[in-house]
Order: sequence, then structure tokens, then C-alpha cells
Amino acid sequence: MSDNISWQAQEFKEHDKPRSWFIIFGVVCLALIAYAVYQKSIITIITFGLLTALSAYFAVKKPKVLTHIITPNGIVVGDVVYPYKTIKTFWIVYAPPQVKTLNFETSAYINRFVTLELGSQDPLAVKMALKNYLIEDLDREESFSDSIARKLKF
Repeated sequence: MSDNISWQAQEFKEHDKPRSWFIIFGVVCLALIAYAVYQKSIITIITFGLLTALSAYFAVKKPKVLTHIITPNGIVVGDVVYPYKTIKTFWIVYAPPQVKTLNFETSAYINRFVTLELGSQDPLAVKMALKNYLIEDLDREESFSDSIARKLKF
């Protein structure tokens, strides 16, 4: 029997966005840029323009399907390995069908929090496997930013 648990899941949850979503998104972005033009603030115009372009890119980006593996040495996500010595704690947010994620906090300064989709993987099996290597944080829930992004369909 292998000590590894593996599953495949999208790198992020894809949300179907109706045409009205894009219309509202466009109107809000244009209003922000128009406000910046009215204020005659070139830095704000550039900032809102870049934020609009970046947001539009992520709004239409299709998620890749990644292989996730829990090994005795760490968590493998696609081609990235997170050794257990760099992971402080983990928690699972499971409120199907909206949220089914494995989350962990690393010691990294940037991208400190990592969220992995569980897909059809049994969260209890993941939890039991990780408890052999990491501390589970039972008080953590879905992050505010993840909740907002899900509600805005990002």
C-alpha cells in the first residue's frame, strides 16, 4: 500500500459568468477610469487601467487540471513541492458544492497561504493523511478574500 494520496482537480474553481457579469464589470471599470480622468491623476488612470486588464485576464482564464499528491516528504501540486518543514498549519474548508478546499499556511513571505481544490477527493482521507505530518488549525475558515472572489465569480 502506498503512503501517498493523490487526486486531480482544477487549480481554481471556475465560475460560469453570464453576459451581464461582463457588462457590469465593464461599467464599473470604465467608471473608475473615468473618475481617475476627472481627477486628472495619471497614476490612478494607469493603476485602474492595469487593474482592469489584469482582472479581465483572470476573469476569462481557464483553470488547468493539476495533480495533487500528499507524500511523506510534502505536498506536491503540479510541478511545485511544498516540504512539510515550510508548512506551518493546514485546514480544510468543506461546504459543498461551493467550497471544497485544502488550505495551508507556509513560512514564505509572499504567497503565504495556499488553497487547493479538493475536487472529488474525500476530505477526511486528506485530513487524516496530513495529521501525520502537520498541525490542523480547527479555527480557520475560508479567507475573506477567497469568499469575496467566489461571490464575485472570480
